[in-house]
Order: sequence, then structure tokens, then C-alpha cells
Amino acid sequence: MEDRCAHRGTALSLGKVCGDAIECPFHGFRFARDGRCVRVPAEGDDWPIPGHFRVATWPVAEVDDYVWTWRGPNVAAAERPAPPGLDIVDGMYFGEIHYEWAAHYTRAIENVLDYSHLPFVHRKSIGAFIRDPVTRVRIENHDDGFLFFQIRDRKSDRQYVDFRYPNLWFNRVGKNYLLGATFVPVDDTHTEVYVRWYHRVPRPFHPLVNVLGRFSQYLVFNDDLPIVASQRPANVDDAESDRLVPSDGGLIAFRKLRKLHQTQVTDALNAPEGTHIAS
Repeated sequence: MEDRCAHRGTALSLGKVCGDAIECPFHGFRFARDGRCVRVPAEGDDWPIPGHFRVATWPVAEVDDYVWTWRGPNVAAAERPAPPGLDIVDGMYFGEIHYEWAAHYTRAIENVLDYSHLPFVHRKSIGAFIRDPVTRVRIENHDDGFLFFQIRDRKSDRQYVDFRYPNLWFNRVGKNYLLGATFVPVDDTHTEVYVRWYHRVPRPFHPLVNVLGRFSQYLVFNDDLPIVASQRPANVDDAESDRLVPSDGGLIAFRKLRKLHQTQVTDALNAPEGTHIAS
């Protein structure tokens, strides 16, 4: 639901849940789950509430400990694309930390699809032992996105990135441990990032794993924040002047998926009513 009361623009998130409705904290206006205003206390129960007294709403789906919002065309649930599958974390526990980045979500996503920045941005953390900056990468597409490997002298697929379109990133560090990040757009210059560390450590040791997870992710992402925030233009859709190179293979794959998605959305919006929307 849009976080704005239809009456005078107050944030509904400051209100409270009353049964199946949200009550505005300013004047007690209540809005049902479909956005209709169902109560205006100051006017009494007999006052006919105008139909345009409503707030925008979007359908949601809870899948694999994520809540997804569909903000595309107004179509039946069966016609909406399914959220990406998370089979990669089946049977694993996770801890989580939350950040806000002062950057557009596309730039934030591309930052974690880039091996070649490690010896420069992270020279005091995860890039400290990289002596040779030469970077070779390869891409393997799958139904939900792509796998992203760094090619080394001794080929090893123990570590790789699994990107699930549109905004899920997983770094498979090993068989029993991987990092995940969800990039949630806020506006043109802000992104909420939910970082998770997935593992198979027994429950009694979860507090220790979570402490180590929070500390390590703080060290790494704290390096990235000022760099990503400085990029112009903010949105990669406007970045025709970027000059990408072969080591940017992850970015190139992401931009191709994004262009494909934008084309599908445009086609869906222009399609006759009742046309099926491809996922």
C-alpha cells in the first residue's frame, strides 16, 4: 500500500492495523486492503465515503522468506511472472543485516557483479592478497539469471556468483556457506540492501556466526559505499557513455537481461487486454 493517506498525505506507516484495515494516525481514516477508504470518523458512520477516497495498492507474494511486490500491469495472479527460485539456499540457515546505499539500485547491483574492482576498492580487506589485477570471467545463463565465474590459472568452480533477476545476488563461497544480497529500489538515488549469510552451522553457534557475518560485511560494503554513490549517471539505463570491457562480463549480462525485461514490459503494456505476459 502506498505510504500516504488520501486525506492529507500523512504516512500510513505511522498508523496502526485495525482488523483488515490501516488507520491513519492523523484523523483516523481507515483504508481496506484494496485501498478503499472504509471509515472517516469526523464525518460519522452515515456519511457516504466518495469512491476516490483510496490509496494505491499492489499485490504481494511471500516466497522463501522474501516478500515480493508486483508493480507491473494490473493482471490476474496467474498472469504475473513468478518470483525467482531460491533452490540454492534450500536447507540452510541465515542471518541478516540491512544497509541503505546512496545510489540507484542498478549501480549497486553492478558493483557486486564486478571482480576487477576488488584489488582497488578492497585493497585492505578481501582484495588485500590479489597481486595480479588481470581479470578473466565467464557467464553461464540459467532460467532465472546467470552464473558468473572468475577464470583462474587453476580452474575451480568452488566460488562463483549466482545472479537471480531482477535483484537477488548470491556469492557461493563454498558448499556450506554463501552470501546473499537483495537490492530494493527506494528512489533514484537510494537503495535498501539486505545482506544475508547462509550456512549449515548448528543452531547453538548461530549468534557467533551472525557476529562474524555482520562484522565482515560491514568491512566489505563500507569500502563500496562512497565509490558507488559517486557514479554518474545514477541509473545504468542512462549510461550509454559507459565504455565496458571484457572483464565487465557480469555487468554486460545484467544489462542484457534488463533490456530484455524492459522490452517485455513495454510489449505487455501495449498488448490487447487478455494477452498473456511472459515471465
